[in-house]
Amino acid sequence: MTRLLIIEDDKDFADILKECLEEDEDLEIAAVIGDEESAMEFIRGGGLSGIHCVLADLQLPKTKNETRVNSSAGLRILEEIRHGRNFYGTIIILTSSKAPEDGQRALAAGCDGYLCKHAPIADIPSMLDELKIAIKGNVMIVSSEMRHVFFRDDVSAKEARLMDLLVEDKSWAEIAQELNYKTPKAAANIADRIYDKLIPEGDKQQLDAAGTKKRQKALEIWRSRHGR
Repeated sequence: MTRLLIIEDDKDFADILKECLEEDEDLEIAAVIGDEESAMEFIRGGGLSGIHCVLADLQLPKTKNETRVNSSAGLRILEEIRHGRNFYGTIIILTSSKAPEDGQRALAAGCDGYLCKHAPIADIPSMLDELKIAIKGNVMIVSSEMRHVFFRDDVSAKEARLMDLLVEDKSWAEIAQELNYKTPKAAANIADRIYDKLIPEGDKQQLDAAGTKKRQKALEIWRSRHGR
């Protein structure tokens, strides 16, 4: 079961999003929050425990009683979730803008993708289907119209944490427990896909010829990246 936190001040949109996502029996909405102050209280009070994915609006009111929104509220929440709380799950930013720079700011702050809420009515069903897949981390989607974009240039925050745990010689069971994978084998399978991201194609061919394990090479690359 993938548990989601929705941070969205437009109640009608949040209700539609919740209803559509919960049609998938593998998705559960843990909470819906509509302002920055309440979101920060939830996050700092340990509310992220058991949450696998966060959907957060960029523009939010400061408090429940305000109607005026702040364009930087979502970015502040994103920074707190990703860097202040070291959250390694998926974060998708909700935005009313198609401007590439808005998405780039969110991606730079640590989100895994962003979704423009004002899609044509006819596109909404397919958009939500793609969103469900992206929430589970199973696909990368890039729209040339910047309507909805889910991608990272390299590895996600959760994948980065997995590599850090391998560097620390954690077992697959320990990794699965910390990162909420169903089994140690599932964690190992995810790691194998991360190795493929990290290792250049030319090196992969040499590894196959030499019989060298991908894990060893991927860890060498990871350690060199982080000066370890």
